[in-house]
Amino acid sequence: MEKVIFDTNAYRYLVDGRDFNQVDKLIEKVKAKEAKNNIESLISPIVVKELLAHLADRNDPSFEVCLRANKALYLHSGSTADYSMIASPELLISKAFFDKEIPSKIETTKALGQMSFHLATNPSKHVFRKFQRNLNLNRDHVLETETEFALAMKQFVISNDPSATGWKIFENDEPERRKVLESIRSKNSSIEIGFGYIYLVYVLLMASGQIQQMTMEDLYDRAKTFIDIFPEPIALYKYVMENLVNSEFNLMENSRGNFVWDIHLMFNVGNHSVNNEKLHFVTSDKAIIRTAIAENAKYTIWTFEEYMDFLN
Repeated sequence: MEKVIFDTNAYRYLVDGRDFNQVDKLIEKVKAKEAKNNIESLISPIVVKELLAHLADRNDPSFEVCLRANKALYLHSGSTADYSMIASPELLISKAFFDKEIPSKIETTKALGQMSFHLATNPSKHVFRKFQRNLNLNRDHVLETETEFALAMKQFVISNDPSATGWKIFENDEPERRKVLESIRSKNSSIEIGFGYIYLVYVLLMASGQIQQMTMEDLYDRAKTFIDIFPEPIALYKYVMENLVNSEFNLMENSRGNFVWDIHLMFNVGNHSVNNEKLHFVTSDKAIIRTAIAENAKYTIWTFEEYMDFLN
């Protein structure tokens, strides 16, 4: 049986024009069509995190649609007894490169699943009060992560062009911009990005006592392997960096900081499988689709419209 993951907007599109009580029958129809095509859906913890971030405050403009989208997400991949959720990027990396697990990330994933279940099946005032603290923590984590990503990209601009006043690198110096683009597109740049992910997981494993101290050379060798296993998130990361060179791409505006979650979702795009079963990804995000096609992963990705047409 093949697997499928929907991104955040795919669930928002799915529930568009339907009220909370209509979601049940809608998902029943979708799951019946998927069963006929031998497809089973999985929850992405990244998508849960993004949806729940809008449920911490009823005044959030996206509260209602995300409440319905969360219900669709949970019913799509879960029941009153259990749910099927894919591992987070940190857990995928820790297993693939260290053959270890990160207890704190496992607990976080379980907490997200629990909140999603209760808010999907009984979004009463009592349930919201019960989970308000965790909803607030999740929302704050999402916002902090997006801000940290934007600040890291701003540092990238400044480190390449200390004279930059905005977000564009060498705004009036085309030869220098070309040099930066060549550097971004290099294999070494890919390894450096991979090293960043490897090192982050290494620190988490060290903190939990899962592994002993390792040399930077050892970690760097793993980063060289990383770029062959997970080229898709690296490619989208580089796409963001190239936008900083080619345009005034202010990551503090227009919710562009949430590119960090798109990059995390790219860990599910490409030649991957779950229990030796092919993994598909449903999205209408143009940057994700463009990157997937460029990385020869077009046969694992569907637009929302394509997938709905396929299910008929």
